[in-house]
Amino acid sequence: MPQLTDAMTNIQQSVRSPASARLLIVNADDFGRSEAVNLGVAEGFRRGIVTSASLVAAGPYFDQAVEIAKELPELGIGIHLVANEYRPILPPARIPNLVNREGRFYSRPHQFAKMASLRISLRRELLEEWDAQIAKILATGIKLTHIDGHGHCHAHPAVADIVLQLTRKYKIAHVRLPAEPIWWKPGLNFSPRFVEKTVLNIATRLPRQVWKGRLNFPNSFYGFSQGGRMSADVVQEVARSAPPGVSELMVHVAVSNEEAPGFWTGYDYAGDLRAVTTHSKQQFEKEFGVSLVTHVQGGLNGLK
Repeated sequence: MPQLTDAMTNIQQSVRSPASARLLIVNADDFGRSEAVNLGVAEGFRRGIVTSASLVAAGPYFDQAVEIAKELPELGIGIHLVANEYRPILPPARIPNLVNREGRFYSRPHQFAKMASLRISLRRELLEEWDAQIAKILATGIKLTHIDGHGHCHAHPAVADIVLQLTRKYKIAHVRLPAEPIWWKPGLNFSPRFVEKTVLNIATRLPRQVWKGRLNFPNSFYGFSQGGRMSADVVQEVARSAPPGVSELMVHVAVSNEEAPGFWTGYDYAGDLRAVTTHSKQQFEKEFGVSLVTHVQGGLNGLK
């Protein structure tokens, strides 16, 4: 696999690059959600520019994702913390504030509103559940590169300190700060998610303050405006727009749009996969002048 070897060599060199270097993490979320997603992550890494994936400990296809991750040791693996949509790792009776009568996490709007209440009992349950999610992944022998969250739950202002506590316990030095530049707009029109993006940017101000000086996070984040609707043109525009330092592009890839029973997003996962496989890593780095890295490999040039 000469192309992959060359790309990994470029990555190692990029970690020692000057501050003017442009480093790009391409992270595939929802690893473990379905077989189609798992196969898409593998294909995106092998054939395309995916460098990292976020593993869902509560995902119905978690075991398969772990097997794939072990087959691809150069793929960075972070944890995709969840507090909605999935079923928890802990028994529902231990976290009654977080689950409905069916033992499943509350919907995202409901859960986020509950998190904002700052109830001590809910915060304790969330800490214990997220601790269990991290512990489940680490028990497989995987070393986590970073933390992010489903629906960016990890960046909710009410839980920034909980995330920091977990990173200290498990010695995880990197985290996603999902604040896409407000006025950055791929293509000619504003994204229909512009209002959501603005709210998210405001919400991440507190996590930024809590994490700064304690955790590494990329200088820039992209992928929210076109979440689940990525195109090759947008990916290439990110590569051109990324400033010096470390940037992260979030994608959602799969070999098909088929979801596991009980799950639905409406995302075009297969479209995201096409968007990140138009170039090999080596071709992409050469054409756009960026170095493709994981969170750990880019950490020396990231913000702290």
